[in-house]
Amino acid sequence: MRALILVVLVGIVAPARADTSKLGKEDVAIEPRGAIRGKNKLCCGYPLVSELEWALRFYWLAVETDFDEPEENDGADVDAVDIYSKQGEYVGSYSEKFAWNLRMEGSGLLADGRVINYSGKCEYGYGTCFSAVDPDTHPFGRGAGQRPLVPFKSVAVDPRFIPIGEPIYVPEFDGILLPDGERHDGCVRADDTGGGIKKKKMDFFVMTYPNFRFLLSELWGVIWITPQIESPRCEYLRDP
Repeated sequence: MRALILVVLVGIVAPARADTSKLGKEDVAIEPRGAIRGKNKLCCGYPLVSELEWALRFYWLAVETDFDEPEENDGADVDAVDIYSKQGEYVGSYSEKFAWNLRMEGSGLLADGRVINYSGKCEYGYGTCFSAVDPDTHPFGRGAGQRPLVPFKSVAVDPRFIPIGEPIYVPEFDGILLPDGERHDGCVRADDTGGGIKKKKMDFFVMTYPNFRFLLSELWGVIWITPQIESPRCEYLRDP
C-alpha cells in the first residue's frame, strides 16, 4: 500500500472550450518529441525519464452539491458569484468556494445535472467563463479539443513533452485497486492539458474527490512515476 500527496494543482487544469483554447493557451507551438530512452524489454514501452522522475498529481470534477452545506463553507455566509459563458450567456450563481474549485479542476457537475467546462477568461461575472457540454458525449467533462475525459484513463500533460492522444503506460498504476473493485492495467491516455501542467508533470483524472481519497491508500508514497510510451499493452487506447 502506498500514498500520494495532493498538490492542488493548476491554475486551471481544465478542459478547454472547444478545440484549441487549451492547446494554444500557453502560446507555445507543440514541439516534436525529444530523444527518449531505449525500450525496456522487461516492461511495456519506452521510458520518458529515469525511474520515478515524473511528478504525479490528481484532479476530478467539482460537484456543486459538495459545496452547499454550511460546514463546507466554514460555517460562514458565502458570497455568491455569477458565472457566464464566453458568449455572455448566464450559467448561474454559485458560492465563491465552488466557483474557485470549478476553476481549479476545470470541469464540474451542477446540481441541475449540467456538466460545464472551463473556457478561458471572461468579461462577465466571476471573470472565468464556463460552457455547458453535452452530457451524452462528455459525461465527465471535456479535455483538450473535444476529447471526453475518462475516469482513471485520462491524464493531463504538457503537450510539448507528450502528444495529446498518446497512450501511456505507468508501471506505478499497474495492479492498483480502483474504487469499483477493478484492477488498473497501468494504461492511461493524454487527453487533457492545462496552465499548471508544465514539463514533467502528469495529472490523473479520478472523477471525484472521494475516489482520490480511496486512491491515497492504494498509491501510498507515490508522488513520482515513470511514464512509458509505445507500449503494446496500451495500444487499445490509441485513437482509430
